Amino acid sequence: MIQIVKHAPDLNFFEIEAFRTRVENLDAFSITHHDHSLSLGPADLLIYHHEEYRKISLEIAFGKTIPEEMKQIAQSTAFILLDHALGEYDFAIKIGCVNFLEIPKEATAVPLNEFVTVFDQLWQDKLRHTGIFPLSDKEDRWNVFEISDQNDPDNKRLVQRNETANVLVGDFNYCYALTITADVDSKENLSLVYELEDTINPALRFKKQGIHCQNTFYQGVRTMLWHVQDKQSAIALAQRLADQYKTLSVKIECEFDPGWSQYLSWVGK
Repeated sequence: MIQIVKHAPDLNFFEIEAFRTRVENLDAFSITHHDHSLSLGPADLLIYHHEEYRKISLEIAFGKTIPEEMKQIAQSTAFILLDHALGEYDFAIKIGCVNFLEIPKEATAVPLNEFVTVFDQLWQDKLRHTGIFPLSDKEDRWNVFEISDQNDPDNKRLVQRNETANVLVGDFNYCYALTITADVDSKENLSLVYELEDTINPALRFKKQGIHCQNTFYQGVRTMLWHVQDKQSAIALAQRLADQYKTLSVKIECEFDPGWSQYLSWVGK
């Protein structure tokens, strides 16, 4: 759908969106099930939120009494309300777990019609997903750590994560994960892999086409991850540059990953 919208022609008096956008007058929005005599509006959803794995997880209580036989319908309706309040893309990509509470907590909840503003502030100010592309690779800040295999503690995975790329997590414009894997069986090969990486970085950074997010080294294979704007052009560019290194065994893949699942694989809560 994203690609269809990107390549859609300009239409007079119409604007095409890939996903359902937010309801403009949320306070006046409600969903009524006439056959079940159930009506819910944004003010009826009480939201408790916390940051988890660099996304926002929710616990929801209802601000009105819901008969037991209608709870499942009410929960389904709550998801539809969230979809309209936050927008289809933001709800699908930026929200983590959603749990329903039997009764409200003692802590203060935020009704959904007020939570939209809180959500945007959390995403940008607290989680630092600003959507502002870093100006240069000099701004990049790399975090390096090891992960042990539970079945083989001596077999470790080395991870290098670019924390500066965090600003673009979940960004609609960078929803494709470009991965390049290379077999490393000697110091000479490793030097060539580094050289290839240093060649691809500025090429993708040019005109903000993509950002280098993460490297891993495991069992003799180095995997490099970028998040890019356009799948086909990124693959073509990476392949053209990789072809200059005939002695390397390189595999190039690009998949739709709007939630940045690879990048967020090993982040702490």
